[in-house]
Amino acid sequence: MILSRLLIRHFRNIEQADLPLADGFNFLVGPNGSGKTSILEAIYTLGHGRAFRSAQANRVIQHDENAFILHGRLSALDEESRGYSIGLSKDREGNSTVRIDGSDGHKIAELAKLLPMQLITPEGFTLLNGGPKYRRAFIDWGCFHNEPRFFAAWSDLKRVLKQRNAALRQASSYRQLLTLG
Repeated sequence: MILSRLLIRHFRNIEQADLPLADGFNFLVGPNGSGKTSILEAIYTLGHGRAFRSAQANRVIQHDENAFILHGRLSALDEESRGYSIGLSKDREGNSTVRIDGSDGHKIAELAKLLPMQLITPEGFTLLNGGPKYRRAFIDWGCFHNEPRFFAAWSDLKRVLKQRNAALRQASSYRQLLTLG
């Protein structure tokens, strides 16, 4: 899929923007503080459901506004596939609304499937010199986009690990742990 159009409202320093995007490279040029990084962050947020510079929604919503709205038009790479219209709005409390082809009630993971991307920043060197947690997350993200069944299996694994860890914390003796196994 190609992001062929991006609409931004009340996101960071961008009150409103409607950007047609080219199929190939798109260059963002302008003076410092003009919104180049905000555009990149809006694209990332549309695909991930959260901004890369701040995890809190109220920090990316413009002052005196209740929510930001991002909308994208995804065009197919070939004529056999179809395009999509995707949207994300998030209010100051962090409540999200995901819209795909005009219908609400979708999950952020569905946006990530339609608009896959990987962020590489100077801070991204934690992938190289950080702990294994960062490398695992990077590999998980790649698997998510290449193996259709990965997300369900990964979600199940995360749930089971949380349950196991909770059981381990609650066990007061080794004998109790033996009954769990």
